Amino acid sequence: MAEMQNKNGNKNPGWDVPVRWVLRRKNEGIEELSEALSIDRVAVRVMKNRGLETREQMETFLACDLSKTPEPALLPDGKKAAAILSEAFQRKAKIRIIGDYDVDGISASYVLYKSFSCLHPRGEEGVSVRIPDRLSDGYGLNERLIREAAQDGMDLLVTCDNGIAAAQEIALAKELGMQVIVTDHHEVPYSDAADGGEKKNQILPPADAVVDPKRADSLYPQKEICGAVVAMKLCMLLFDITPKDLARAAAGEKTDPAGRLFAELLEICGLATVCDVMDLTGENRTIVKWGLYLMEQTRNAGLRALLAEKELQGKKLSCFHMGFVIGPCLNASGRLDTAMLGFSLLCSKDPAEAAGLAGQLSKLNEERKDLTAAAVDAADRMLLEMQDPCSVIVVYLPDCHESIAGIVAGRIRERYMRPVFVVTDAEKEGMLKGSGRSVEAYHMYEGLHGVEDLLTQYGGHAMAAGFSLPKENLEAFTGRLNENCNLTVDDLADEIVVDADMPFSYISEQLIGDLERLEPFGKGNPRPVFGLRAVAVASPVSVLGKNRNVAKCILSDGKGGRIQAIRFGEADDFYHDANATGRLHILYEPQINEYNGTASLQVKITDYKIAERG
Repeated sequence: MAEMQNKNGNKNPGWDVPVRWVLRRKNEGIEELSEALSIDRVAVRVMKNRGLETREQMETFLACDLSKTPEPALLPDGKKAAAILSEAFQRKAKIRIIGDYDVDGISASYVLYKSFSCLHPRGEEGVSVRIPDRLSDGYGLNERLIREAAQDGMDLLVTCDNGIAAAQEIALAKELGMQVIVTDHHEVPYSDAADGGEKKNQILPPADAVVDPKRADSLYPQKEICGAVVAMKLCMLLFDITPKDLARAAAGEKTDPAGRLFAELLEICGLATVCDVMDLTGENRTIVKWGLYLMEQTRNAGLRALLAEKELQGKKLSCFHMGFVIGPCLNASGRLDTAMLGFSLLCSKDPAEAAGLAGQLSKLNEERKDLTAAAVDAADRMLLEMQDPCSVIVVYLPDCHESIAGIVAGRIRERYMRPVFVVTDAEKEGMLKGSGRSVEAYHMYEGLHGVEDLLTQYGGHAMAAGFSLPKENLEAFTGRLNENCNLTVDDLADEIVVDADMPFSYISEQLIGDLERLEPFGKGNPRPVFGLRAVAVASPVSVLGKNRNVAKCILSDGKGGRIQAIRFGEADDFYHDANATGRLHILYEPQINEYNGTASLQVKITDYKIAERG
């Protein structure tokens, strides 16, 4: 297939990296597997391209069987944490949950709060929640939260989506007489081997139990699960809920209170998994698939109100809706106000109250979008003026609201295909805060570990991280990150895997239905992409939409196949490029277009290149 440069509108060509289209031709055994699984051979090829080789692996993938997900007892300290909690319930101990201000942290806090409240003899009065303020508290545990809990007479602190790197704060909590349980999914801090070898010595915080699948001694098979799923697995141990029980609850067969509770927790965990950008493989894919199904019929008043606010009630939901419509509204509460707004929405039982909160969150998210666009534009101007593009981008935006730094970093990463750290001024004089988003070839947490002497605090995982540092260290931070980085142009290349060079005549409603069986699509399980070379533009290109952001035409593949094609975004560019030679190399997704009650086949062009004349 073709290779082309990125088309991100850069005026500085030094930032350009190759965009490669790579066609995978995995044909072995496809016909036999297609017949055995009763699914189109193209869908089989897509599964092979996702690393599935055997009939058993594909059957597991297609089944999304909750009863086959890992046992919660495999989590390190899972049983120990459950025993501590059970004893705390018996003595009516005062329990405080401390979460985080993103979707995963809000969701994990809700999972623990709902579960603990059902088991505590004093119900909701025995359990309280604190989510740190992003600006005044920063990420995770801090001394103020610890001392507040002690003053409030708390007996037990339970963290979720944080705590693994809070050794000092947890030591203070222990000194003040409180028990502490950490539930987290982030990387465990470590010290390098004394002999300079590759072995890492993990440093666990001094909590009574540390439940984190990334512990070196963890037997849990899927390390990359989100904080809300870790929390749910702990609650399964408390309720003695097995994966089979969870499957029955999701299917509506287990109708007791515990079954209804865990069906609700499952949809929340699906939302958190997507919004925390976990790979949609194995258990994660199963949780998200069932979470989407359950959210479409949710009993949660807050989610119902948010779905209504975004005009999604009664519609088939996808990962797009979770990650780009519902999740950002919850996220906006922790970015521009208090994350307790998002938590309160999930807890709301009154439809009128829930509707008001949903409207408030939606408005905050619109404000967040405007702030993000302004910050991305400012970063873009800075980078385009740089004479010497670097491997690791560090952008200092003093006027950027620190709550959106991570989103801005993600936007810049997509545009420049490099790991990006966005740094902003912190409330404390002379201090900076930063948030980063990475590419697959760069482990962001380990990158920060290599410059930890310059930082006052840091944490995260391979693809995302946060940190704080003194302002005078910023130049050294930027320089050493790049000195330590060994990324090559090939590492930075944007590689698009093309699943098949499929002619238009092969597209059918049956094929599209079989491809839909591979959903949900997202990180780790991308939407199938197909390609064709030198297709003819067989009709004039129409540019539609108030903002001229949609282009339509008829394409012919030269093999008897003709089909309507649609291109979203950069419609005027497509109009001119399509008319340049009348032939294009394209990547596309097959779709069913429904309009005025009539269904027709079409393709959505996801990328293209002008075919050379002749």
